[in-house]
Amino acid sequence: MDGEKKKRAELENTWRERVNAAEESYNRAHAEADTALELCGCDATSAQIEALRTMRAKESAALDEYMRVLRIFHDLVIAGKRPSP
Repeated sequence: MDGEKKKRAELENTWRERVNAAEESYNRAHAEADTALELCGCDATSAQIEALRTMRAKESAALDEYMRVLRIFHDLVIAGKRPSP
């Protein structure tokens, strides 16, 4: 039984690291999108507007990934549900 607890703890640590990495990725994407927004004013060029659109899309994808990983981690820790391989 002790081996099973160790395996579970290792699995939780692995997913905790994934959550942290996904959160960092989202935070970077969010900061980049905010920077792109600051560059877009009334006189923004089409390139600046396109850069903003691209950065917001990256931010959205990073948030989706963060939420996916967080949901898996929650299910593992709270509900005891192991992630699918």
